[in-house]
Amino acid sequence: MDAISFTTAEAHVWDAIVVGAGPAGATTALRLARGGQRVVLVDRHTMPRGKVCGCCLSPAAVAELEALATHLPRDWGSDRVCPESVPLQGVRLAAGGRLVRIPLAGGQVVSREALDTALVQAAISHGSAWLPGATVCGVTDAGNASLEGQNVPLVVSLRTDAGAAMTLRGTRVILAVGLADHVRVPDGSPVGPDSAPSRRETLPDSRIGLGAVLPETSLTAAHPALAGLPAGELVMAVAATGYCGIVRLEDGRIDLAAALDRDAVRQAASPATAVAAVLESALGGPAGLGLETAGWRATPPLSGAAPLIAGVSRCIFRVGDAAGYVEPFTGEGMGWALVSGRLAADAILETRDAAAAAARYARDHAAHFGRHHARCRRVALSLRQPRLVQVAVRAAEWWPWAARRLAPLVAGGGS
Repeated sequence: MDAISFTTAEAHVWDAIVVGAGPAGATTALRLARGGQRVVLVDRHTMPRGKVCGCCLSPAAVAELEALATHLPRDWGSDRVCPESVPLQGVRLAAGGRLVRIPLAGGQVVSREALDTALVQAAISHGSAWLPGATVCGVTDAGNASLEGQNVPLVVSLRTDAGAAMTLRGTRVILAVGLADHVRVPDGSPVGPDSAPSRRETLPDSRIGLGAVLPETSLTAAHPALAGLPAGELVMAVAATGYCGIVRLEDGRIDLAAALDRDAVRQAASPATAVAAVLESALGGPAGLGLETAGWRATPPLSGAAPLIAGVSRCIFRVGDAAGYVEPFTGEGMGWALVSGRLAADAILETRDAAAAAARYARDHAAHFGRHHARCRRVALSLRQPRLVQVAVRAAEWWPWAARRLAPLVAGGGS
């Protein structure tokens, strides 16, 4: 995967500096580069790299990627959005020691190593420059003034893996930095490196994410509900302190992603202990996955939002998780990331005036995500009622036809 040098990156003036090479950032860079913009895609990591993620693509995410199929590597398209992906065929919902299987067609399973690498490569192939190994620290916005003697409103400060400081200059910055929101951004009032940052606000009851990837052999002595878990089958285990999703990846490894109450994680002896408690409660016995030996990673609090547009120039956009996120039991996070990137790119390419582009993106984002976030918030609150979840599991056992109809509505269908 070809990358430009830091010297070359500093020498250019970019139409768009995209920070973060996850699905939101990579597809935004792809769309902007395809539209004739001079784009650089920046990430602190090289590819491939893993992420704390359930690795499931909702029907909405699949639809977004299929819409890009003609602009992706030739192996993409047909019945799978990525050559490595596996069709998702059903969900096993576990709560209170009971288990029910609900068919759920239209989704896919693929590791973030495979998906993100392919999307970055697609962005590069359509003209985006690629700058890995660089951590962005902040953005300075001069508005209508000039920076460094040029009529360029934005300067991005970053640090390389070797510890060197450098800057990128451009007319627009797209922040696809995920939940961490680590980039210092002016809020649009005072301007400059000492201005107050515009930060993400977290909901008080927000859970945090924990994730690990287990070897295929971890299922050998697992609970009967997990042993022999086939590809394309997702287990969702729900308990009072959170829930956990388990799915087999395309290479046989087992991806485990959980959303847990912060107090439960703080009080547990380890992340593995906190996740094991959820699984034991939901499955009615020990999971038997050898969780203590796994390499665990955590996320910041999941549910929250930050201003979509920042800076006095109105040329700093947030997309993906950085723009807003609601605890996604329904597995819609990847679809949201892809849609927000498309909305931002369309606003930039089709509305040349900076203020008008910002207004269009804000309007389109609110129109699309308002109802989705509200629905997922209701689902997330319902999951905090264990007895309600257990009743839902029993109802799905008694009336499977109703469960098949309701599942796409809860998961957002293909919207």
